[in-house]
Amino acid sequence: MDAPGTLRRGLNKAPARPVTQFPAVIPLNVGGHDYTTSLSTLRKYESSMLAAMFSGRYHVIQDEQKRYFIDRDGDLFQYILKFLRDSEVPPHHVAVQVYKEALYYGLHPLIEILKSSPPVRAEYELRESLRNALPKYKEFKEKLVDLAYELASASHCSEISIHQYREFLVEGLQAQTLSIRRDLTRDESTILVGPLNDYGKEGQLEESMLHCVLFDLREEGFNVDFRMRESVCEYWTQKNKNNDIPMYHEFYDTVCCAFTFNWWPTKGVKKK
Repeated sequence: MDAPGTLRRGLNKAPARPVTQFPAVIPLNVGGHDYTTSLSTLRKYESSMLAAMFSGRYHVIQDEQKRYFIDRDGDLFQYILKFLRDSEVPPHHVAVQVYKEALYYGLHPLIEILKSSPPVRAEYELRESLRNALPKYKEFKEKLVDLAYELASASHCSEISIHQYREFLVEGLQAQTLSIRRDLTRDESTILVGPLNDYGKEGQLEESMLHCVLFDLREEGFNVDFRMRESVCEYWTQKNKNNDIPMYHEFYDTVCCAFTFNWWPTKGVKKK
């Protein structure tokens, strides 16, 4: 004899009736953009979110014109629909954005195709690996922007020096560091970040990491540039914990650059 729990589980597994009966032709409102397509097109890939959404198992909200509403980027949806209809791959200039949409919609065939495209590989393999290599990447970028805003009040631009050190030259000091030295009276600030022990001595990868920061800041809308400087040996001083031993030096082999944030144009402004 089955246990009561087994019987309840069996009752719960009774076939569910469809919540919604969809017409053969589906009107859509995707983020304010109107589309019309067939139900079979939306159900083309059974494992996708769109197939599940229009399977009849779920209630889908409609707008005032009775179009089924999807709260996503309506402009990018055209590439999703073209792939569903004709297996058409989106052009390279929108590959990264469409890749994100494909992830949301669970379109695994399109995801696999876009993974091998140069823009997506550059974003999700190369740049992401660089972000992971730079210690405290997110905190570094946030502090860089915060310092730039602090310096903006005195000038139309903000310049911040970055010292990326590859390794400590003093034995026993190997912790990751993100330090700031600032002199707002002179409109100067320096960020020290590292170490980068696993990335060689030539500076190419360190420069690539900084280009990655530059790329992300420009994507966020900042008017920013940076220039590399010659590698130098930088030292900072700290006191002993007991504060009874003279200051000692910590030396770093560093890669240097300067980020410049421009807050408003200085050329081409028309006078009233």
